[in-house]
Amino acid sequence: MAKRMVFFDVDHTLYDPVQRVIPRSAIESIKALHAHPDILVGIATGRAFFMLDLIQEIKPLIDVFVTVNGQVIYAHDQLISHDPMDAFSLQEVKDVFKKHDLNYGFIGLDTQAIAHLTPYAHTMFLEANMPVPIEDADFDLTHDVYQMWAFADETRLKTLQKELPTHQLVPWLSDGFDVIHSVKSKKDGLLTVLNHFNVALDQCLCFGDGDNDIAMLEAIPHSVAMGNALPHVKAKAQYVTEPLHEDGIANALKRLGWL
Repeated sequence: MAKRMVFFDVDHTLYDPVQRVIPRSAIESIKALHAHPDILVGIATGRAFFMLDLIQEIKPLIDVFVTVNGQVIYAHDQLISHDPMDAFSLQEVKDVFKKHDLNYGFIGLDTQAIAHLTPYAHTMFLEANMPVPIEDADFDLTHDVYQMWAFADETRLKTLQKELPTHQLVPWLSDGFDVIHSVKSKKDGLLTVLNHFNVALDQCLCFGDGDNDIAMLEAIPHSVAMGNALPHVKAKAQYVTEPLHEDGIANALKRLGWL
């Protein structure tokens, strides 16, 4: 029975999207955690499970995948929780996106779709090392949808937030944002997993760097922000480590007594 759990965000925390590598020190750290009989190792990401080929090297070492910002959770290869968006919310978001003439997309359980697969969108997905979505503006009518997203700049995002007050709009590091279902987040995903495995909250450690990690970093007593995170994200964590390419994960795990 696990007594402790540690969760890692993927992009810019565990995985370097520029160099397209997981630092060797992080890989060795996860191997050591996985070998410990009292520790479960988890991923907490905004990506869907089908987008995680980029960490294929360590996937056999991961016990739990909290994906799509907490909406879909797998534990030991079994789907233990999923919470698709309701039809009313999907239509509400689509209507606003269409009003602003935005190119938008959907994340399903096994694939994703985009309203218009433009050359820009195609290139963006390849550069982000993500599967290119199928083109289907009404994907939600035939599939469960766990999250929506759209391309928009910061100014447009502020306007959209006012028009979609009951949704979480979480900006990417680039020119877009996720629409997260209701009030759920990675935090809720982690709490679901801790309850599933009967692990105490104060026996959990999490690592993150982005806006979609803030709720998780605030809620988990032992939370670590990467040195490459933005200042407002670092302010929400209990501890700040070095950047991912400077052995930030390995250093924090050693300093905090997990390795």
